[in-house]
Amino acid sequence: MLGRLGKDAGSLLGIEITPPFIRLVRLRRHRGRYSVQAWALEPLPVTAMHNGWIADPEQVGAALLQVVRRSAGSVRRAAIALPAGLVIEKLLSMPADLDDEAIIERLPADAGQFVPFALEDAAVDFQVMGPDPDASQHQRVVVAACHLALLDVLQASLETAGVRACVVEPDSHALQRALQVDGLLLQAEADVLVIHEWGEGPVSMRREVRMPAPGDVVQCLATAVDNYLLSSPGRALPDQLLLAGAAAVDPDLPRQLQQHLGVKVRHADPFKHLLLAPGLQSCVLTAQASCLAVACGLAMREDNRCLA
Repeated sequence: MLGRLGKDAGSLLGIEITPPFIRLVRLRRHRGRYSVQAWALEPLPVTAMHNGWIADPEQVGAALLQVVRRSAGSVRRAAIALPAGLVIEKLLSMPADLDDEAIIERLPADAGQFVPFALEDAAVDFQVMGPDPDASQHQRVVVAACHLALLDVLQASLETAGVRACVVEPDSHALQRALQVDGLLLQAEADVLVIHEWGEGPVSMRREVRMPAPGDVVQCLATAVDNYLLSSPGRALPDQLLLAGAAAVDPDLPRQLQQHLGVKVRHADPFKHLLLAPGLQSCVLTAQASCLAVACGLAMREDNRCLA
């Protein structure tokens, strides 16, 4: 939902560029079922990223070229994740009789109310979510915006690797597509923990916490969850927590965290209902599944609805 960089149809590579490595997933859909064709992790140089996004397009492009050559086959069209913290999303209610063209005409006025920088520097898009349950004769529309500079460095990296992006969307959208989460998900990466919470609405809630380096991952996660839950007095404990991200792959982490919190904890596995192509090792994929959830959700994109 962020960045129309192409209009091709067909299967897409799912690519997430998040320290400490690039994650790629290639799927194939046949008769309504997905099969995993390939996946890969490629380390990123420390200087390639800054504050969670691309600082050196040449370094990122070189790493992306390696992972594409190894795992993408002949596919060069991709869906790319943008960290949701770099995207501004707003759920709006608009008259139900507005079609896409009419919504596009009013986007500058609507986005100007919540985008904190000049609109000429913004990429803005929308997605119609259906009727507004709180207002008859209205529809719910999610409007998203990010700074164009984010897409510029991404485009430069992709050109180095010979990849064409058809879709750029917030990572939270890809996570929800891959995992169908209803509740809390902890996305623990090299230097940041993101707590995602999905409810009835189409826009997730999120909170970022810096990860200690080095530090006690279990204690950091437990403290972050406690603080998050305490921020809403009176709320009930969730039925379970899902873990995703590069810092959450330790197979013993769910048990340790469950002991601290008293809540069921398990690793996210976007591949548990997917088939594997011949020759792929399921044990290896299972071990890496929780840090491939975003890339898997991106590879499940079946349309090219994205920002103009």
